[in-house]
Amino acid sequence: MDPSAPPPTVNSMQSQSARYGVRHGPKVFWLWTAMAVGAIAFSGLLVLAVLAMSGYPALGILHRWIIGAAGNRFNSAASMADACPLLLTGLAAGVAFRSGVLNIGAQGQFLLGALVSVALTTRFIFPGPPWCVMLGAMAAACVAGGMWALLASVLERYRGVPVVLSTILLNFVALYLVRAALHGPLQAADTSAPQSPQLKVIYWLPILITNTDFHLGIPLAFAVAVALAVVLGRTNFGFELLITGLNPRVARLVGMPVARRQFAIMFLSGCCAGLGGAVQVLGVTHFMLGNFGNYGYTGIAVALLGRLNPIGIAVAAVFFGMLDTGSRFVEESSLALPHQMANVVKGVIILAMLVASAWMMRRGSRDRSLEAGENQNTPDQQQVQS
Repeated sequence: MDPSAPPPTVNSMQSQSARYGVRHGPKVFWLWTAMAVGAIAFSGLLVLAVLAMSGYPALGILHRWIIGAAGNRFNSAASMADACPLLLTGLAAGVAFRSGVLNIGAQGQFLLGALVSVALTTRFIFPGPPWCVMLGAMAAACVAGGMWALLASVLERYRGVPVVLSTILLNFVALYLVRAALHGPLQAADTSAPQSPQLKVIYWLPILITNTDFHLGIPLAFAVAVALAVVLGRTNFGFELLITGLNPRVARLVGMPVARRQFAIMFLSGCCAGLGGAVQVLGVTHFMLGNFGNYGYTGIAVALLGRLNPIGIAVAAVFFGMLDTGSRFVEESSLALPHQMANVVKGVIILAMLVASAWMMRRGSRDRSLEAGENQNTPDQQQVQS
């Protein structure tokens, strides 16, 4: 063997991880899927047991919950409409977390996107056909959400402020900016409440299924999920984002522009959240209140349940949307389900998934260690090392 040749890397941790992923990838995928289904089933059974002990008809509630979530095309469309903003805020959190950036500010970016879309369709309408105004409002909402997220990245880069801290605080800044605008230039003329005027019907997103809530923003959100899945999983740009998040030092050593990629991560994340705010205004509410929901915080739970994968996030968002729609249906029935029961189910599911995830990571680490120990004594490796 030539002594000037570089040492072989057969036993490197990278090669061991790659071999482990090739051999066990399908097994891990199906194990994760089974764990997600098991967590959902366990959470449902636990909540139903608590309801039964509290005197509620548990089986009747389950039946009506399913009917309310997907019993007909109207309820199914309502579930999809509820899932739409959760999908976009979940993608915002998933893109950032997947790249190692803890963006907790999707709520503020969502609010800024909604505020900009309201402003451009009620007060500052630029000339053009309605569809052009709607596209401009959604594009401006994306930019507003992206710039708000980018502010946190700039603070970390040039002032050393942790992204987790700055994004949490920027959520409150965005909330009070929204309230100030709704008490000021964007307030409706016929009320003293913090509320914007109603959007004109020509600026509403078109309904794709007659007499339902299935608007154009729903397929748009799923198209964004598919596009992100392709970009993050099949392009050099997505690979650079992943490496930058996993190990910035290694990324710098191989010549990747780490600072620019971190800025791109935050901007892309904020764009998703800002688009979610615009779609919710243009497609569902058609006006804005000071209290506009907690979609950004719920999106974090959606991203975790979807394992930070855009397709998994889409599935998790639909499930959460069905939970919300079904819970409203049961609340309005004679069974009188407590108002926050859907949030209880979500919390139990996330806790179960976190416990299962910790177990899976320990098991995967143990299996890789055992496999590495076995491979050290194989004839092929001994020949290469010699």
